[in-house]
Amino acid sequence: MDWLAAAFELIGAWMVGNKNKNGFILIFFGCLTWVFVALTRPGVSGLLLVVLPALWINIRNYIKWKGEDNVLAVEENN
Repeated sequence: MDWLAAAFELIGAWMVGNKNKNGFILIFFGCLTWVFVALTRPGVSGLLLVVLPALWINIRNYIKWKGEDNVLAVEENN
């Protein structure tokens, strides 16, 4: 499960770097997978200290990115 989480996050980050906003979705699922790992495996609950803020930051970045797309579309139409 941890390999899946890592793959989601790394591929998602690569996609975001290529200006593909679908990468945020992969990062989101990667974070959720990390939360699952942290809650189901003994001794790794400290992972939540990193994963939960990262999840929030990812959602925030997606919203900001989406907002910028809307601003650019309006500017191009004017």
